[in-house]
Amino acid sequence: MVSEAALKDRARTMLVAMTERERWIYALPREGTLAAITALMAEKGIPRVADEAEGIVARYQDERGKLNVVVFDNEQLDIVLLHGSGAGSVATLKAVLDVTSFCAQSKLWAGALDIGNPEATRALKILAHMMVCWDDDWVDLFVLHLASPDAIVRNEATLALVVAAMVAQEVDPALELLAEAEKREKFPQLQETMAEATRVLRGFDGRVITPIDSAPE
Repeated sequence: MVSEAALKDRARTMLVAMTERERWIYALPREGTLAAITALMAEKGIPRVADEAEGIVARYQDERGKLNVVVFDNEQLDIVLLHGSGAGSVATLKAVLDVTSFCAQSKLWAGALDIGNPEATRALKILAHMMVCWDDDWVDLFVLHLASPDAIVRNEATLALVVAAMVAQEVDPALELLAEAEKREKFPQLQETMAEATRVLRGFDGRVITPIDSAPE
């Protein structure tokens, strides 16, 4: 059982990492959030410069390009992801959080670490969208899920791992985790999923992708 103090420390570590990289990512409940953000941005005169992925992703940017905010309506996870980059985005992010609520990172960590709980996978997936850099705690969290006796949990952890590596823009730790997980995996279909995840991450990193059927044994 992880103490509440340790969970809060973990949340603070996440915030420090985001601040150091000037990339802040928050998960907000969906109900009323998009309308509140749209109204706030209009009130502040911040232009909505793009709608992507059939309207589920909205980008806001000021004329100088110092304020960059992305809003992602993630229906599958029942959250809205708020992503701001650059120091010029801080005040706007704070204004959004003042008119909405957000999912506390400490509670998400508590949920993700409760591996026997059906909600653990959802918490892991949400956290994966918020990871700006790797550290030992992130590695341990994914090891925990990838070692689950439940094949569905391992499958979802594999998919979440790809998201986390792309958000962090660093794939090597994820590739190491996938390599170890694939060695242990007994289900051929899940082995295939892990192999495909490896290919995706190698492609994301700009490396040469070796076809599965010609890979050295």
